[in-house]
Amino acid sequence: MLKINTVIIGGGISGLSAGHFLKKKKIDFVIIESRKKPGGVIQTIKKNNFTFENGPNTILNNNTSINQLLKDLRILNKIILPNKKANTNRYVFNNNNPIAIPTSLLKFVLTPLLTFQAKFRVFKEIFKPVQKKNTSVINFISSRFGKEFHDKLIEPFLNGIYAGDTSKMSSKHALKKFWKLEQKFGSIIKGLLYSKKEKMESFNFSNGISFLIRTITNSLKREIINNTKVTNILKEGENYKIETNSNKTFLCQNIICSIPAYELRSIIFDNDLSTVLSKIKYNAVDVFHFVFLKNDIKNDLNGFGILTKPSDNKIFLGVIFSSKIFPHICSEKYELYTVIVGGEKQKYILKTKKSKLKKLVLKELRDLINCNGELQESNNYSWKNGIPQYNLYQEKVEESIQKFSAKNKKFHIIGNYFSGISVSDCIKKAEVIVENHFSNNH
Repeated sequence: MLKINTVIIGGGISGLSAGHFLKKKKIDFVIIESRKKPGGVIQTIKKNNFTFENGPNTILNNNTSINQLLKDLRILNKIILPNKKANTNRYVFNNNNPIAIPTSLLKFVLTPLLTFQAKFRVFKEIFKPVQKKNTSVINFISSRFGKEFHDKLIEPFLNGIYAGDTSKMSSKHALKKFWKLEQKFGSIIKGLLYSKKEKMESFNFSNGISFLIRTITNSLKREIINNTKVTNILKEGENYKIETNSNKTFLCQNIICSIPAYELRSIIFDNDLSTVLSKIKYNAVDVFHFVFLKNDIKNDLNGFGILTKPSDNKIFLGVIFSSKIFPHICSEKYELYTVIVGGEKQKYILKTKKSKLKKLVLKELRDLINCNGELQESNNYSWKNGIPQYNLYQEKVEESIQKFSAKNKKFHIIGNYFSGISVSDCIKKAEVIVENHFSNNH
């Protein structure tokens, strides 16, 4: 049995970040990772000089933790910012035609995306009463801005983040910022006008997002144990015993657990928490990448991408115009597109044979960009347990995790299935845990 101060379970971005911040405090720890190499959902693939992201396509630089991590690793100067114009434009469908989402008051007034009545209803939001208790996203947005605003703008936007169902999503957790503004200012519009504007800059690296994973991994080489799966966690007095599939057993004072809910539920010693974790849904998604010659594209949309709503009857949830945002991912004679398929409302689509699904997705992409040219390169990755859902049950999830942490003071749970789904949220949660619960040479 190996005795160690802290064991981090899981080598995704959450676990690696926790390891990084622990190492700064000179704390003795190991990271146990079940796969051949760390990284979790961050997966960059290089294929014939094209850079494909199977997981997140960008990272938001919207908190001090991500900034600190980049500074510590000395890679702040390595970040690549998105093409400004492409990053500003986001499209949705209107009568089957791509239309840019309005980004100013004047553009909002002039957009054909919403009827006059729907636009007028939006401005009446400041007079709406504050929501007393948590409700679904569809109820929350429809009651404040109207159903048309929900259907044409909010639903596509959340499709792009969660691939979920807004009638099941928790407004308090899936739309955290809007919920807080409404609760604090009595209106989302007032909140947006009076609150301090957040810096929301996204970035990538010349070799893709996996460069961040490789950099952290290289700095933690001695602490990472790969190809080892935790099979059981037991509480032994004030300590924790961790059993693995490689006959290695660890005894530690602290645990930081960053594995997904569906993995933690089967190894945790607390039945109540296990029951709650088993109810967290993860939506399956397929990621397709397609490359065409720029000269073959007749409808050259310059933007971040396009999102769909169920009434569009598209086979995909959204298309990211990857090489428009980050031109460095392929040579300038090509365009690279990332297409996301599946999610809560399109589960049936993922049952289609992969070769057939690829053809169907490709046809719709060709129609969108008006391209008959030869496909230059492609890539596909399936996420069986892709995106955790922040549904109405989320309140219970967060309460249960807090209750468990209060009972088991030195067992810390982090990850993307609560308190924020983005990469930067995960890094922030890791730093907060380390700063609040570990002192130097703990």
